[in-house]
Amino acid sequence: MADATGPGEVKHLRPSELGTKEYWDKNYQNDLENGFGQEEGAELTQLESWFDEVDAPQKVLEYLTDEDFPLSPNNPERTTGEPTVLDLGCGNGSSLFELKLEGEYRGPMVGVDYSRQSVNLAKKLWSNQLEQQDEAERSEGSISFEQFDMLKDNPEQQPWWPEGGFDLVLDKGTFDAISLSAEITELRGREVRIVEAYPGKVVQMVRPGGYFLITSCNWTEQEVVRWFTATSEVKNALKEYGRVKYPVYEFGGRKGQGVASVCFQRAWS
Repeated sequence: MADATGPGEVKHLRPSELGTKEYWDKNYQNDLENGFGQEEGAELTQLESWFDEVDAPQKVLEYLTDEDFPLSPNNPERTTGEPTVLDLGCGNGSSLFELKLEGEYRGPMVGVDYSRQSVNLAKKLWSNQLEQQDEAERSEGSISFEQFDMLKDNPEQQPWWPEGGFDLVLDKGTFDAISLSAEITELRGREVRIVEAYPGKVVQMVRPGGYFLITSCNWTEQEVVRWFTATSEVKNALKEYGRVKYPVYEFGGRKGQGVASVCFQRAWS
């Protein structure tokens, strides 16, 4: 899918309508109008989402709730309080719904998206869920959804921003979509595709010592690692912490995966 290279660092993907805000506004508006996730008996942990075909949502959930993951509720050695969680490009909110309802994460969670329709959909689905919960369940941590363009807006000016950043930041397909945008921005005095600004913005969202877990179907594991550890905007800020394992396919003598999920940890200084 790559057709050009960045400034000696990274490749770019060919632009697509999937990289436009108009596409996602229309997509989530359609979901709102057609009652997506609001059918009788619908469960928020069963919402359709990107990467369902390779069971990525469940595998990511298993990774984040494994007793070896430092922030996991199942980690017997966890000594910190309930972690704060940010979902970049929350879409219909499925990632946070799964993390809270199945993963038993109890800290404050925030889902952000530049699409107002996306935020409205996620808010509506969560509001419906809260109506079915008792008071004790509703008091166990919170989920909020906010319209926010991480490439243009300042997170520290937002009322939901925790001082120092979030303990855990998630990306499920957002980097993929931004990679398909033809939009140009200025970065260090030069004009670049906005995808080149994304890794640096991510670092700002993660507190020192915190974690960033990204799932991508447009980039290989090696390419994801390069984007978030070797480009000039993030060099030495993030280090690879772990990877989610998926089935490996072999075609034409080459092996690969249909999706990549990589977890990074931000340096303490």
